[in-house]
Amino acid sequence: MAAGLSVFPSFAFAQADTAQARQVFADVNKQLPQLDAVRFTSKRPAADYRAEGRAWAEAGVIKKIEITERDDSGDVVSEFYYAGAALVFVYESVKGFADSGNSRKMVTRLEERYYFRDGKLFKWISGMGNDKGDNAPGTADFVDAGKSRLQASDTFLAAARKAYSAKTSGK
Repeated sequence: MAAGLSVFPSFAFAQADTAQARQVFADVNKQLPQLDAVRFTSKRPAADYRAEGRAWAEAGVIKKIEITERDDSGDVVSEFYYAGAALVFVYESVKGFADSGNSRKMVTRLEERYYFRDGKLFKWISGMGNDKGDNAPGTADFVDAGKSRLQASDTFLAAARKAYSAKTSGK
């Protein structure tokens, strides 16, 4: 019994450290039909292609950006969630087609979850289902993943704001 109880505090902490991001994710997705939406294209500085984007805002404040980047292995879909002007969560998935009887069906092949606080990545979870696991903070990969997502967020926020500006000015 004591061994089972010792697991609970770490589980509770794991839930507590991501609580803000999970709440923002739930609230924004619930509000999407009422938010102002815009479509745009954008290009990361190191990419050879343009990404398709959608953004949702409330009173001019962007709440969510969804980016679709075409890849040889499928579509890479990234969702960026914001609380105020701060990035709090990025969900990435690689989607591809699988044969399903006589038709092809879109399936998710890989998932990544990035949690941010005070402008820094503090938790990164990779995988799906039972294969889900944390990546070690402080490693070079962890630091690079945080920087990469923050740079992508800056790039896509600028493109989304430009699209909103064009929409509101009638251009």
